Amino acid sequence: MDGLKARVAYVKGLAEGLGLDESSREGKLFRHMIDLFDVLADAVTKLQEDYAELADYTEAIDEDLNDLEDDFYDDFDDEDEDKDEAEEEEETDFDDDDEVFSVECPECHEIVYIDDDMLEDDDVVEILCPNCERVVFVNDKEDYEDFGEYKAEDKEKAE
Repeated sequence: MDGLKARVAYVKGLAEGLGLDESSREGKLFRHMIDLFDVLADAVTKLQEDYAELADYTEAIDEDLNDLEDDFYDDFDDEDEDKDEAEEEEETDFDDDDEVFSVECPECHEIVYIDDDMLEDDDVVEILCPNCERVVFVNDKEDYEDFGEYKAEDKEKAE
């Protein structure tokens, strides 16, 4: 901040050129004001230098942190993808002989897989969402027969 120091030096030169008597009240005031300007200019210059150094240091830390995040989260994301794929396979891993259909929970939108063997009882069966425990399906004799018709239609279409 050479401009600020240069301006204070210029004001000092003007004050000296005026030939003010430093023993007078006005001379003392101007001398102390000019000294104060000089001290303030030094402090501002030091703050600006410290700020520039801190900005460079922060930028270097940010770059290092970005590199660490890239390294860490890339590995972490790969592990998550593998885990998610394994969970999906586990959730949907049914025997080929089983007739399975899915229902989406209206509350939490969890997909609930229902095996038709669960619905063969003569009693009314309520299927709960494993996530929020809301009833997502109630087998009613009429509903089950309708489901059987839909499965038959789907098999005919597939063939």
